[in-house]
Amino acid sequence: MRAMFLREFAVAALALAFVIGGATRAWAQTTGSRTLVVPGEPITPTRIESLLATPNLVLVADYYRIDMRFGPSIRIDAVIVEAIDSRTRIKGLRVQVRDPESRGRQDGTSYIDLDELVTLSRALGAMAERAERWTHDDRQATELAFTTAGGFRLAIRQSARVPRAFLSTGLFDPVVTSIDLIELPTLKSAFEQALAILNSK
Repeated sequence: MRAMFLREFAVAALALAFVIGGATRAWAQTTGSRTLVVPGEPITPTRIESLLATPNLVLVADYYRIDMRFGPSIRIDAVIVEAIDSRTRIKGLRVQVRDPESRGRQDGTSYIDLDELVTLSRALGAMAERAERWTHDDRQATELAFTTAGGFRLAIRQSARVPRAFLSTGLFDPVVTSIDLIELPTLKSAFEQALAILNSK
């Protein structure tokens, strides 16, 4: 009798835990929380962010400014983060986008690990080539897109209007700006400059 009572109690407690857990996740989504509710820690999708968020470590972060001609709406920095005690060293990129129409001058930031930066640079070249071959037909719109683990997104949109490239940063509440397609080679050059700096360090 006692064993049956304990089994029923355990099943009821487990069901209650699932209900409470689901309600907590739903509440976090409806209140506009900027972090995903997961037992434990907030999401750090890239290795460089994980290292930057590691507690109880002395970290050295070196930033190398990449020359850009896009004005104040985009900033790119090569980044090298090193944990002094463990000799862990991670290289990557920090991309910051500012919404020029936002009164609060909101910035969005995404980090990109070195290996992902290599893939992004190649993808940018392929996307630019494909966009050059676009022709007007019966499609209402076409979009090419590439998204990194850290929330950096490059999208090229072709529609009845002039095609544009859109850059956004941040996993939550991304900040978006746009550039002309003729500026894509400059963006690719910036990524290649960052790769050259990181590979030389």
